[in-house]
Amino acid sequence: MRGWMGATVIAVTLAGCAESGTCPGYLWDCMGLCVNLATDPGNCGGCGLACARGEACIEGVCTFECQEGHTLCSGTCRDLQGDQYNCGSCGVACSEGFVCSGGSCTPDCPEGYTVCEGICRDIQNNPSHCGSCGNPCSPGEVCHLGSCTFACPAPYIDCSGSCADLSTDHTNCGSCGTACGAGEVCSGGTCATSCYEGLNMCSGVCVDLMRDPTNCGSCGRSCATGEFCYDGDCTAACPGGFTDCSGSCHDLTSDRLHCGGCDAPCADGEVCAGSTCEPTCESPLVACSGTCSDTQSDPENCGGCAGSGGIACARGEACVAGVCEAVLCPAPRYSDSFTSGVTPTTQCTSWNTWRSALDATGCSALTLSGTYDTTGISCTDTTVVRAIADALRVGTAGSWSCGGRTWQVGLCGVSTGSWELSAAGSICSCPSAQYLVRPCIGNMNWGGINTATCSGPTQTMTVEFY
Repeated sequence: MRGWMGATVIAVTLAGCAESGTCPGYLWDCMGLCVNLATDPGNCGGCGLACARGEACIEGVCTFECQEGHTLCSGTCRDLQGDQYNCGSCGVACSEGFVCSGGSCTPDCPEGYTVCEGICRDIQNNPSHCGSCGNPCSPGEVCHLGSCTFACPAPYIDCSGSCADLSTDHTNCGSCGTACGAGEVCSGGTCATSCYEGLNMCSGVCVDLMRDPTNCGSCGRSCATGEFCYDGDCTAACPGGFTDCSGSCHDLTSDRLHCGGCDAPCADGEVCAGSTCEPTCESPLVACSGTCSDTQSDPENCGGCAGSGGIACARGEACVAGVCEAVLCPAPRYSDSFTSGVTPTTQCTSWNTWRSALDATGCSALTLSGTYDTTGISCTDTTVVRAIADALRVGTAGSWSCGGRTWQVGLCGVSTGSWELSAAGSICSCPSAQYLVRPCIGNMNWGGINTATCSGPTQTMTVEFY
């Protein structure tokens, strides 16, 4: 209403002023003062029409005064930098799937994605925008966790920046992103139910055909009510030494699914012996403190399990035919300093010279240590230690389990002599807080001891056979 009245007064005043001509141009005479009726809050739209406190006079109409950074749009103050319906200017609404950012409509990206060139990108795994928009990886590199790294070595395949073996990877089985279900394993690139030795697959479930009353002797063969399944045949009662466990006859002293009691299964890799679950050890290995050991050559359990007739050999001794003997380990140690962000050169030459002369005859242990772990990690399996040394010397890839870790030798780099020693369970990768040495990689990702292994901190790394 005030705006309409103001417009009327403007028309009248205009007519009067036009006759008097007391004020120049667009200013009007209001009680002897020349004012702009379009912007003067004391004479808004007409002489004497004052705006209320907090209002502004805009085009002869009293309205709220917008704070700094806001613009009046249809009588409402709007932030044109972030207003979904007034983006950049009044009345410009962003379409569905877009948000207003910085005065422009941009894609509304899900968590973990960043707008690059108007498209939502995962800069943790995108080789064209690795770590930040417009930061491409070089040819032959993949983007992993926002950093460009070298290509995956055979037989691994790049799956969204991760190197995966499609023939065995549980989360990338046969193809990237194909994950096996619970209780399944990836074998030959196909997800399949894994059955323990002695069990058979019946309708997708692992069963014991010798004991299962619903699959007695063969899949689908059920015993009658009151009968039990024993040795694959339905019988009226369990024989001596066997116990009825829900209609199945079981020897609780040796049955790994009912060890010491009904429905008390042993864990993976264990057998039931004397009603107790123990590691599965193939002759001549025996179970020592939960680990299968060759007591004829294991320096930790020489002549028998340590504490049970055997002993742990001292450093510099090897277990030979079950007896600890002092041996000469001729292998020199490799130790060199590496600088963060610098490609090693002389370190590579020293590494290959050391490898070619490596002789671990008589050695029974291997340790990786350095600035950030002066004690380091060790492998004390004589057979594995010597196999690793042979692989490094000759230049052949291999993988071994020792000391609760997976030790590997493999190529990683641009030259044929770029051999890596890893205790991180992978070759040519960038795990954090791990142990691996690769002086001949040809870039700054030379490894680390208990640190980042790509672009790691300045440090000394040592490889010692003894």
